[in-house]
Amino acid sequence: MIDEVIKSLPYEVIEKRKQRIIVKVEGESFASALNALKGLSFNRLNILTAVDFIKEKEFEIVAILHSDENKVIAIVKTRIPRDNPSIETITNIYPNAYKYEIEMSEMFGIKVLGNPDSGKEFVLEDWKDLPPLRKDFDSIKYATEHYESRNVEVKYD
Repeated sequence: MIDEVIKSLPYEVIEKRKQRIIVKVEGESFASALNALKGLSFNRLNILTAVDFIKEKEFEIVAILHSDENKVIAIVKTRIPRDNPSIETITNIYPNAYKYEIEMSEMFGIKVLGNPDSGKEFVLEDWKDLPPLRKDFDSIKYATEHYESRNVEVKYD
């Protein structure tokens, strides 16, 4: 199965194992790669998320797909610029991506084009700071400014 998938994909396979492949695509090919994999029996989107590579000034978008038929996982990765980051929605391919996209928008500030709720509050209410999962977000500063200090003694055995 893995070899058949690899032969049919016009994308770079950066890792191949018995039950897993990792595919790297250019940002504009992300949705078409997922669509191609769905056609190859990768029927389930397990997760869609992002990783902040602040030193490279990029976000990596990661989708993990599963083929129930062949018991194989495909990890699809792409990089997008960190400045004004955006990707196209994949809800037309995997409808369950909807909430992942909203979460990615809120937590990383990545705009998801075509998702009408991208940019709306999902978990955070009245959040006025940088998105909290960006590496330049200072969580200690934020906690110091927004929560009162507590004197708590922590004992370790």
